[in-house]
Amino acid sequence: MSNTMTKESPLETEPVKSAFTEEAAYQSVCKTAVASVIFGVLGLSAFLTQVFMLLPILGIIFGLLAYKAIRAYPDELVGKGAARVGLLLSLVCLIASGAMHSFIYATEVPEGYRRISFAELKPSSRGIDATEYPKRAEELDGEKIFIKGYVRPPSGKKYNLKSFIMVGDFGDCCFGGDPAATDVVAVKINCDDTVNYGYGLRRIGGKFKLNTRAQRSHEDDIPRVYYEIEADYVR
Repeated sequence: MSNTMTKESPLETEPVKSAFTEEAAYQSVCKTAVASVIFGVLGLSAFLTQVFMLLPILGIIFGLLAYKAIRAYPDELVGKGAARVGLLLSLVCLIASGAMHSFIYATEVPEGYRRISFAELKPSSRGIDATEYPKRAEELDGEKIFIKGYVRPPSGKKYNLKSFIMVGDFGDCCFGGDPAATDVVAVKINCDDTVNYGYGLRRIGGKFKLNTRAQRSHEDDIPRVYYEIEADYVR
């Protein structure tokens, strides 16, 4: 009885699975991760003014939402690296800009000046029976004060200004708001400094003056003002 040997043919191999025969998994980039990076980059503007500190806060929120979404749907979403970058950048911008603004706040008032805010100059109520200006404005009349605000766009000259209208709200400054007479201060610079119109926050120090009867403003869109500052400190 003869033994027969069967050789396996080299062509008889296991079938190879083709990528074209199986449904490929589809993954999309997490949109909130991309948003986190965008707001993280925009958050660098928080070093310019406190108004923009909202941007890194949004970057942190979107970064956390991206992590949560990617963890819940790991097979459908990618972008954990982008979420990490956006989250870290937003955190750095928020913490560093917050520390910088806190330091500036603690050291910005020059000696001999009293810090006030635009909120102190507004009447407690508005309407027919409301007072035109608060008692606080009467107390400050003649005092050397320090106040921060924005230069409202003048109708004509915008550079080397020696007098201008200052408002406390960024919207009234840069987006054509309609401020009340107690929302604005007319500033006249009595030193060698001048001011250019821009979006940045201004720091003004000088003698505060209350006009018990509103005076005519030099700006057409601000017909009258109650408050004036004879400024000798401009930053």
